[in-house]
Amino acid sequence: MAQKKTIYYSRTYRKIHTNFLHASLYLFFVVLPVLVILILNLDTITYILSELTQKILSAALPEKTFEIMESNFVPFGTTYSVAFDSRFPSGLELMINLAVVSVIIAVLVLSSMRGKPLTVYLLFSFLVHIVSCVYFIFERDSFVYTATEFSDIFIKQQISIWILFVVMMGIITAFVGSKGLLSKFTAFFAVLIYSGMFGTVRYIIYMFILARFSILYMADMYFVVGPIFDFLYLVGIYSIYTDRMQKRLDSPAGEEEWQWL
Repeated sequence: MAQKKTIYYSRTYRKIHTNFLHASLYLFFVVLPVLVILILNLDTITYILSELTQKILSAALPEKTFEIMESNFVPFGTTYSVAFDSRFPSGLELMINLAVVSVIIAVLVLSSMRGKPLTVYLLFSFLVHIVSCVYFIFERDSFVYTATEFSDIFIKQQISIWILFVVMMGIITAFVGSKGLLSKFTAFFAVLIYSGMFGTVRYIIYMFILARFSILYMADMYFVVGPIFDFLYLVGIYSIYTDRMQKRLDSPAGEEEWQWL
């Protein structure tokens, strides 16, 4: 009888051995300094972001005035965001949006792509937009948020996401095995860099849409292309990292990382 060269043990009988000393040193010397630097420089970071956004929007929309507004974000201190006048959607704009979105929804529902993940997501997105349109048709005067307030809230939301991701990715990379330090650094800083770039570009685009068109699209910005997209790239980078760590741990060099139950 041929003997198997590899025995695939059930995960029930083993777990990754956590070296708390290595994890603690990693958290103290890598993650904590990044977190402290980020928190202590939020005013500078948000001011640079707001100044960049102001310059781009002023060049793209010279007929509008864009200012930098200072705000307090407890407990992190001062933050900055772009301020400008809001514009409510006109009746014609609402009718055109409803007509176009209704046609797109009908096409998606009747197409062979119905039931696909992308189609479901698009349907959810367009339904959010329809709700927004209907709200502005019947309750326009009840809407209390301005573009400036949205800008301030979105900056504070982005700050919260950056801080949360530093903590989450720091803990993940600290406790998934003791080896592969380069992979830990790469995954940790990849999340920070991508999050910073994505947050900056998204903020500029959002402010351009609000300034160029109207506040009709606020709901879409929050519920359709909001924090859910941040968690998508976090999960994506995390998946790449854990895949590499799994290959390392399943190799002969990673045998000592497992603790048998």
